[in-house]
Amino acid sequence: MYKALLLTTSLLITLSACTQQENIDTFTCDSKLNATITNQDEESATLDYNKHQYQLIRQRSASGVKYTNENVLFWTKGKEAMLIIDGNKYHCNLQ
Repeated sequence: MYKALLLTTSLLITLSACTQQENIDTFTCDSKLNATITNQDEESATLDYNKHQYQLIRQRSASGVKYTNENVLFWTKGKEAMLIIDGNKYHCNLQ
């Protein structure tokens, strides 16, 4: 009984360490609106901005982390970000 409990506990600890946690960052942009980026995994993220939600794909970047879709670019480096939506460019700072 003790061995089974120990094995089950070890398995649960191992599995919980393997689960991917979402990383959520909120930026204040010069548009006076907040941009919240939620990294769902290594390759995708969700951007919430101006009451809209955008699904973004991570792109290769020489510096920082860049996510895009057809109409949106969100590029972070350190505590700053650049947001371009439909051709409108905003500078954002991590809250």
